[in-house]
Amino acid sequence: MVLIHEKITALLEQRRLKKRDLARALGVSPQTATDICKGRSAITLPHLRNLVSFFAVRAEFWLDDERLQPEDIDHTAARGNATALARAGITQLAEPERFLRRLRTFVQHHRAAFLAMFPDLTPIERQLLGLAPENEKGSVGTVAGSN
Repeated sequence: MVLIHEKITALLEQRRLKKRDLARALGVSPQTATDICKGRSAITLPHLRNLVSFFAVRAEFWLDDERLQPEDIDHTAARGNATALARAGITQLAEPERFLRRLRTFVQHHRAAFLAMFPDLTPIERQLLGLAPENEKGSVGTVAGSN
């Protein structure tokens, strides 16, 4: 029987996340996050909701006591991502492109620290944040014949 705290620990390790990241996601103290990871503190319904959002894994996975790692079907679909964006308030922005430009600027100014903090960024996440290495960037925005 696989317990929820074992799944949390496995996913934290797999994604190279810290217990303090979990604490922030669950809205608990670092000590409580440690207690959750060791099975000493119960998982509440709000914790479960936050686990679904934080790890982008459906609630059914957390309740399945036979699997330690999620399968493809367990990952939240695009519909779930849209719901998460709506909950975060991003869909309420009048100018989401302006917000993204500001976010990119901030991330690029703090590039080294950001990449050290999030080494597991996917190529699309790097591209969206303007962090793709020069050799990975496309030719979008370049003028033909310019050097």
